[in-house]
Parts: sequence; structure tokens; C-alpha cells
Amino acid sequence: MRARNWSWLVVGLAVASAAMAAAPPEAPGVRGKVEAVTLYRGQAMVTRAVPVDGAAGRVELVVADLPEQIVPDSLFAEGGQGIEIRAVRFRTRAVGEEPREEVRKLEQETELAQDKIARNKRMQELITQKIAFLGKLEGFTAPTATMELSRGVLDFDALKQVTLFGFDERQKAAEEALKLDTEARDLAKQLALLQRQRAELAAGASKTVREAIVFLEKRGAEKGTLKLSYLVSQAGWMPAYNFRSAKDGKQVRVEYNALVQQMSGEGWDAVALTLSTASPVLGAQGPGLAPFRVVLAPGQPQTPAAGKDIAAKYQVGQKRLQEFAGRQQAASSLRDNRAFNWDMNAAANDFQWVELAAGREVLDALRGEPGLRAEGPSIAYALPSPVSLASRADQQMLRIADVELASRFYYVAVPILTSYVYREAELTNTGVEALLAGPVSVYLDSRFVGRGEIPTVAKGETFVMGFGADPQIRARRELLDKTEAVQGGNREVTLKYRLLLENYKEEAVKVRLLDRLPYPERKTDVRVTAGEMTEKLSDDKLYARLEQPKGILRWDIEVAARAAGETAKTVEFSYKMEHDRSLVLTTPAEGKAGELQREFEEMQERRLKF
Repeated sequence: MRARNWSWLVVGLAVASAAMAAAPPEAPGVRGKVEAVTLYRGQAMVTRAVPVDGAAGRVELVVADLPEQIVPDSLFAEGGQGIEIRAVRFRTRAVGEEPREEVRKLEQETELAQDKIARNKRMQELITQKIAFLGKLEGFTAPTATMELSRGVLDFDALKQVTLFGFDERQKAAEEALKLDTEARDLAKQLALLQRQRAELAAGASKTVREAIVFLEKRGAEKGTLKLSYLVSQAGWMPAYNFRSAKDGKQVRVEYNALVQQMSGEGWDAVALTLSTASPVLGAQGPGLAPFRVVLAPGQPQTPAAGKDIAAKYQVGQKRLQEFAGRQQAASSLRDNRAFNWDMNAAANDFQWVELAAGREVLDALRGEPGLRAEGPSIAYALPSPVSLASRADQQMLRIADVELASRFYYVAVPILTSYVYREAELTNTGVEALLAGPVSVYLDSRFVGRGEIPTVAKGETFVMGFGADPQIRARRELLDKTEAVQGGNREVTLKYRLLLENYKEEAVKVRLLDRLPYPERKTDVRVTAGEMTEKLSDDKLYARLEQPKGILRWDIEVAARAAGETAKTVEFSYKMEHDRSLVLTTPAEGKAGELQREFEEMQERRLKF
């Protein structure tokens, strides 16, 4: 009976072996070549050219070695001449070893380091055993020598040899132990470095291959090509600039660079690279607008506390609208698109209701609130020559453009804040479609003068760039006089100031000199009147519209060469304040600091870009 069972087992194994032998081996995959990449801010669209060989008919083509950071749902294929794509499917397969050569090399080095660490550990254990054996040998030798000495048969030469042998071996063991300790420390550092390098190179990777199965119809026997495209994550770019100017200030050279992060898991060798600010996951359908329905209900007179609640609701509504707008744009299903679209309308209802319910003072305050964040322009920069980018953790820099922009240099002095006078230049972007917001390194006469930041600047738009302080021009501010008087029920305070500019250069310079008048929150409580000025205020339209109404004083003046000391350029001005004599002047409460800071930042943004 047992022999019969064994015979059935043999037959079963033979049948299984025959079936396995009869199964056709899977066709090897083709990799193709990455020929074009569009790099977005956090993803990249990669396009491979994949050769298609074989006879006419239906073909199931395996495209191998897709990267770890691929977005599987983004796979799509386009057939060339004589090739019709039927379907594309993504799959993964477990393999015995890491498929990427550079990762395999790191794994081999890691295994070698681990083997060395294991050997070092065994050698340390052996040294420990050797020292323990020497201790036992000494424990045997000492009593034996004592006994032989008492009997008068002690062999001093033999005892000397045993003793010296013990000390020599202990010294050797100590030296070997020290060497092994040093080796163990170095090996631990080496292993940690290899493990970090592998983690950076293959973040999220495993012993898995990723493949695309392309089902296609080939109409002829001639060789063809298809395009396989897919999105990858862990890739992106950001702008960075170098601004260079000579002392004459006639031209500013703008070096527009891209800092690229490429950790997709595949190398891009000699590809046509396009840098884009668009989003690769925007929904195709725009949002719809729902009716804004209102009803009547009993109400209470508006109090200051209620005004704060209304303002908070306005701010929350805007934030929610921004959040749901982003979700609606990224929605891939019609159901999600409509759900987020409704959420957008509900958020818009909240702040539109504020326009109906809030009093004028609340509305005036809310006008200063930042509105919805404007989306940046959708720009694509196609680099003129092929680019190679390895998949690695550190950033890689590419040059997008190198242009010369006409400039108008001047100086800015704010003596109430600092005695330093700073260079600024008005530039107009006439070189590229858009300069995106990013960090700037500034150079003057090939000398690095500082760092800055540039806002997004459209083509034809004018912006301001700082070029550091000039030590040859100084400014200071002096209080010349202060008088106080009481007129009826009001207190009157008059102050007079002198502003001085010293120019140690051999040529005259143009300076924008700034100071300010008090700016009362309630003009009915405090009246501020500007007095005589020795120089006329600037007639710049932007200044007159944005800054002058808020008490900012600006004079556009020229300071002669070598004007210092007694010949320094001076500007004098005065102003008068009137208020109820029973009250005292003070600064706004600390709780308003955030609001006032936002107002200042908005003024600065408008000044630096117009």
C-alpha cells in the first residue's frame, strides 16, 4: 500500500514537471529610452520611446524597469504609425534581488561590511577566550611553583619562560583587542553611511520590479515605436537667481536658474527637459455657481463683540473656499468634483453674507485682509539642449535663462530707522515670460552683497531689487524743536525735525528720503496737520496713492558730490497735532499688532512690485 502511494506521488511530480516544461516562458520586457520629461513643482511627467518588433497582429508588450516613485494610475501609451493601443496595465513582481544596479552595489557593499563586523565580533570573542585561558594558566602555575619551591625542586628557567610567555600573550591580546575595537568602530560608521546612502537612493524601494503591460495591435511587420508616459513623485524644481550689476547701474544681468530635486528612482540621460509651473492633476471641469439664498430672521443691534465674530466668520470662509477649491481641481471623479464644488459655494456663502450683515467699520477693516491666494501663472520653460539628471538626494542646478535688464538705480534713506543708505534698482522684465518667486543672490561689481527674494514678475512688469547698503552715504535725523499749547479744550503739540544726508562719493546721487507723520486710527479724535517743508514731497503716483494717505513722507532729492559736514544735504519739516486735552496719546494695543503688521507687509509688497 505504501509503495502504491509512493508511485502516485512520483507520477504526480512527473505530470507537474511536464506541465511546467510545457508552459511558455514569459517574454522578456523591453525598457525603451526616456526621451522627454516635463518637471512640475512636485511631480514629473516622463515619456519613454519603446520599440515594438515582431509580426503583425495582437501583441502583449512588457515595458520593464519602471521607477519606484511611479504613479500607477497615470500610465498611458500612444501608438506610432501602424500601432494601435488597446489597453495599458500596471503590475509589480517580486524578485530575488534589488533591480537597480546602483542599489545592488550598495547592498553588496553593505553585506560585505556586515560580514566584516561579524568576523570582528568573532575575533573579539576569541581574544576574550584567550585572556581567560591565560588567567587559568596563571592560576595553575602559581600554586605549582609554590609547591615545588617548598620541596626545593623549583625550575626557575621554566617558571621564567612560562611567566614571560603569559605577559607576552597578554600584551599581544591587548594590542589585538585595541585594534579590533578601532576596526569595529570604523566598520559601524561605514555600515551606517551605506545604510543612509541606500535609504536616500531607494526611499520606499523594495525587491520589486514595476512593469507596464501594453496591449496593442500591430498592422505591419516593420519595426515601430510607441510612447509610454507616466507621472513620478519625488521630483520637482524651484527657481533661484543671481542678480549682477556693475557700478554704473545701467544694466542688471539676471541669471535664472532651477534647483532640481530628482529622486524618482530612474536616471534621465540626455532628455528633452521642460520645467513647468502647471499642475498635472487639475480636474477638467471648472466649478459651478449655486444661488445665494437669503431669508429674514429676528436680529439684534450689532455690538463690537458681534463685529469680531463676523470678521472671524469671513476669514474662516475664505480659508475653507481656498481649501475646497484645491480639492475640486484635483478631483478625478464626477461625484467628488460636484461634492467639493458644493463645499466651495457653501464657503463663499459665509463671506458673502458678511457683506450684508457687517457694519461699515467692520467692512473697512476686512478690506485690508488678504484675499484669496492668487494662483501663479502656468509657465513652461523648454530647455534648449538635452539634460541628464541622475536620481539622487542632493539638488541639481540648471540654467533656464541669462538676460540683461535695463535698470534705474537710486538710494533709499530711512534715518528714523537706520543711518545706512541702501541701493535699489527698478527693473522691468523684458527677458523671459515670467520670473517666478524665489531666492536671489545679489552681486555688485562681481562682489557678493547679500541675499534677497523676488516675487513672481510677469513679462513687461516692473519690480524693485535691493543691492545692499552703500557705506559712502549716511543719513541721520534730529529733533529741532517741540512746543505745546492749550487752545480751549484742545492740546496742541508742534514738532520740527531736520534730516541730513552725507555723500562722500565723487558724483551726485539720487536718494529717496523717508520719514512719517502720526497716523491716528480715528481722525475725529486726533488732527494731524503737516507744516512747512524745505523740500517738496515726491510726485510719484504710486506713493501718492498708497503711502502718503497713511502719513508716510517721501522726498526724491539729489545729494551733491562730497556733500558732508557743513555741506550735507538737509531737509526740514514740521507738523502739528491737536486732541482733547483731557486725553493722552498712546500707541495701539498689542492685540492689534498682527493686523498692523499685515498692513505694513502689503504696503511693502506693493512698493517692491508695480
